[in-house]
Amino acid sequence: MRPQDSTWQGCFGYWQNLFICENLLPLGHASWLGFTTQGRGLLACDVAISDTGAVDWSEDVVEYSTRFVPEHEIPAYLQTLKLDRALIAPLLDTVQTYHPDQDIVLLIHENGQVNINLLRHLTISPAECYQQVQRRWSEFQLDQV
Repeated sequence: MRPQDSTWQGCFGYWQNLFICENLLPLGHASWLGFTTQGRGLLACDVAISDTGAVDWSEDVVEYSTRFVPEHEIPAYLQTLKLDRALIAPLLDTVQTYHPDQDIVLLIHENGQVNINLLRHLTISPAECYQQVQRRWSEFQLDQV
């Protein structure tokens, strides 16, 4: 059974918003950790999902991995994803001007598809996400259960 999309996203069938909503704390944690250790960049997220319509986002655990890509490595990283070169310059402009203490530049890669988001006006800042995950670390270590 497919759950109804939440009303905040305003776009039905757009699973990336549901994924972000369910995983905001660990995504914010990874983004803030990357920024504090490597400077400006984007958070790349590889999602392992075969049928987005079959996922119950409030119940199912969707496997994914994250990698923080520092600003100077972004062009080479995007080329490995075979993105149009015309997208690289605007994305680099965004990375140079976003507010890392408030925003997340997130690239979601799933089954050959790439989705890039600038997450702004978050309810919880990336720094707060980092602090919460650090305090509740055992809750986020599902592979050790």
